[in-house]
Amino acid sequence: MDRVKHLWSKTNRWHRVIFILLIVELRLLPNHQLGFQCNDPALSHPFTGDTISWKWLLATVALLPLVILLIVERVYNKDDSERSKHQALCWYKEYMFGVLINLTLVQLIKVLVGAPRPHFFDTCNPQEAGSCTGSEYVSSYTCLKAHWLSQSDKSFPSGHTSLALHTGVFIAYYLHQRTKHLVRSKAVLSAQVLSILSAVYCALSRITDHRHHWWDVLAGAVIGVPILFYTVASLCKNFDCPNVGKEDTSEDKPNTSITCDTS
Repeated sequence: MDRVKHLWSKTNRWHRVIFILLIVELRLLPNHQLGFQCNDPALSHPFTGDTISWKWLLATVALLPLVILLIVERVYNKDDSERSKHQALCWYKEYMFGVLINLTLVQLIKVLVGAPRPHFFDTCNPQEAGSCTGSEYVSSYTCLKAHWLSQSDKSFPSGHTSLALHTGVFIAYYLHQRTKHLVRSKAVLSAQVLSILSAVYCALSRITDHRHHWWDVLAGAVIGVPILFYTVASLCKNFDCPNVGKEDTSEDKPNTSITCDTS
């Protein structure tokens, strides 16, 4: 036990959250499964793919805020490129930690709940459905389509919605905070509106694609809001980077770097 405590003390917040995520993704936790009602129309939709794939979503979540932060901070500190880069990277690291918490919590809930997706019958093809009669409830089942076994029961909550909301509102609020003392341009307002609308579009596409029920999308949004608030208010200190290194106040050597504690 002492050895475990010693090893744990050597880890930082990133290690701990990634450790939990690995436990979930490697299926080291018991995977709960909710049952289904025979011939349930809510689970009888065909699988038609994703309007917004996981790869596209994760690429956008990871890269778009970084690009915007670097551009805006470069404009904000146009006379000090090194300082602007450090400031942008500082906030970006805190943003990504919030994304990691979001992803870990959503994946954990998916495993603990095990809710069937709207295309459950199509992609799982449960063996028990063949002998279903009426609206009988089946508490346990076996998927005949093995390659969909780990996805057909991961409907609740919507990870797409939670991550899209986290990113879209983060960008919009960041732009609001960093430009509130300036004359707002149409480009800034357009970027804010586009960020929010993109998040909403992603959420709605999960329903129209029949990848999630409406309550899964609502739950994803509910989960995303407090994590986003924690990211902005606690991690980024309302965009006043936490644990910033002390500035060199020497008259002949202006400060050009910012350090951010990411442990």
